[in-house]
Amino acid sequence: MDKNTAAILIASLMERIERDQVIGAVSSLERKALQLALLALQAGGDADASAAAEPVANAPSPASAAVTGGNGTSPIPNAPTSVNIEDKTTSTPKIASLPQVSLALGSIEREEVTDPEVLLCLDFGTAMSKAFATVFPDKYLDLELGTEAGRQGYTLPSSVFIGDDGKAYFGFEAIEQSQDLVDSGRERLDSIKGWLSLRREGNLDGEACVLKPAMNPTGFRLTEGDLIRIYLAYLTDVAERSLAFQSVKEPRYAKRRFARPCWPDAAQAKWADGLMRSMLAEAQILADTFSDRWAGGIPVGELKSAVEQIKAVGKRPEYLIDDGVPEPVAVAAGAIADSENLRDAFMVVDVGAGTTDFGLFISTHRPEDGEIRVFQVPASIHGLMQAGDKVDGLLRGYIAQRESIDLSDNSGRLILADLNRRIRGLKETLFKTGKLEYALADGTVGEVKLDDFLADDKVMRFAQAVEAGFKKSLDAVDETWLRWLAMDGVRLHVVLTGGSSPLPMMQVLGKGPIDVKGHRILRQAVDPRPQWMNDMPVELEAVYPQLAVAIGGAAETMPETLTAPPTFGGGGSRHHGYVAGNLRISGS
Repeated sequence: MDKNTAAILIASLMERIERDQVIGAVSSLERKALQLALLALQAGGDADASAAAEPVANAPSPASAAVTGGNGTSPIPNAPTSVNIEDKTTSTPKIASLPQVSLALGSIEREEVTDPEVLLCLDFGTAMSKAFATVFPDKYLDLELGTEAGRQGYTLPSSVFIGDDGKAYFGFEAIEQSQDLVDSGRERLDSIKGWLSLRREGNLDGEACVLKPAMNPTGFRLTEGDLIRIYLAYLTDVAERSLAFQSVKEPRYAKRRFARPCWPDAAQAKWADGLMRSMLAEAQILADTFSDRWAGGIPVGELKSAVEQIKAVGKRPEYLIDDGVPEPVAVAAGAIADSENLRDAFMVVDVGAGTTDFGLFISTHRPEDGEIRVFQVPASIHGLMQAGDKVDGLLRGYIAQRESIDLSDNSGRLILADLNRRIRGLKETLFKTGKLEYALADGTVGEVKLDDFLADDKVMRFAQAVEAGFKKSLDAVDETWLRWLAMDGVRLHVVLTGGSSPLPMMQVLGKGPIDVKGHRILRQAVDPRPQWMNDMPVELEAVYPQLAVAIGGAAETMPETLTAPPTFGGGGSRHHGYVAGNLRISGS
């Protein structure tokens, strides 16, 4: 058994001990021994007590697991930071070694939002995060998060980088700081949303989720759960400051929804939605505590200290957090509302960095009263755990293979690490210009043509997987729906949104016929932008595909929404007055 396998097995054992709270089965000394063994394996050598003292001192013991919930938050008001389990002398490691940070608790000293007419939607993306706000009934606020963060644009990179100076950098600064460490072998924390999307359960604060030294070179123990809370705090603060720029009164305490992917099953939806709600509430306290301090980086010790204190606080500003909105539903809110035909079919395809979400919606329009009703077909709601990030990986592998990068030696690993930090920008250049000229960290230069890349076997297999995901969404519905969709004169309108929707393998989803269970269905791409966007800045229209989820999620109300009957034209549907998040969604 190699060291990596042993480390994974020990981390898994530690997580089960914490999760299942196996009191008495493993002694405190045995647990410390396991921690030391895990640290030694992760470090690639022998660990002694002095080398491991700081990380172990900050690691949660089974005692802390006994008083915290599965998401790392305490269900017990004012839970103590030390609890005896095996005997009267055993206690959790002291948090006092962390820097002292005074929490800003203004959000939990109140009970309601400032202005019920203001609604904010946060779209925590895999690659880029977005936000949008509405002041009811008809004021729409475009939030330029990039501009508020000191750069430009509406989006904010979902990236964190921990420098050798012990500071955490966020968004654009994270990308810039990591570019200066080409030869270090360090890793930037990208695609952190995947820690939620790619799991169905678990404790993101457990030993299996502790960040490795390449990600966190400090002596403070940070987990994936910690990083999600901290990044959400950064996103929250930037969005609230951008909202303040729009002259909204006390924007820090505006109601907010959050967009989420279509989780594959109900169990994951319950687990991930619960985590997002609690972490967003905790993020508000962190946002208040570190507001306006993000630029230039924040010491990791201070961030960790604040997170640990919040975990021990019994109250959270949960009144701020509205329901999560599945991303295809949010997009449908903007696109379908303007439908004028008596009946239309829409396949919403939201293509992010980490997931591609599909959903079939049927709109009906009654001309006599102008009322639009939307039927969602629950069986069609489907999520594919591949999207823009997959293309990043394919391009990285394509270049690595062309240049014969040897990952068995340190030089090759450093070259690939540098390439990985720059791959998103390289991908954008390739798809915008049709050609990419690159220079690797060792001075090697090369060129990739878009046609050649798209013709690569692995890229073609990915394109086939995306088409299969589209077909799977339709394949799950009753054949009576397919029979109607295949009728003469009926078109399946394809709504393509998301930052990765311009990719060629995504654009073809809105073209040509598709055969499902012997029925040939004609597809037609449609412009998903709602009519009110005609009065918005041209710059906003250009980036609408990226912002569609946040825009739709901030709508006051959706069109009257019902759950479609299992078969087309038969049975009585169950009526739902729609407030985002109450719409019934079931994964396929």
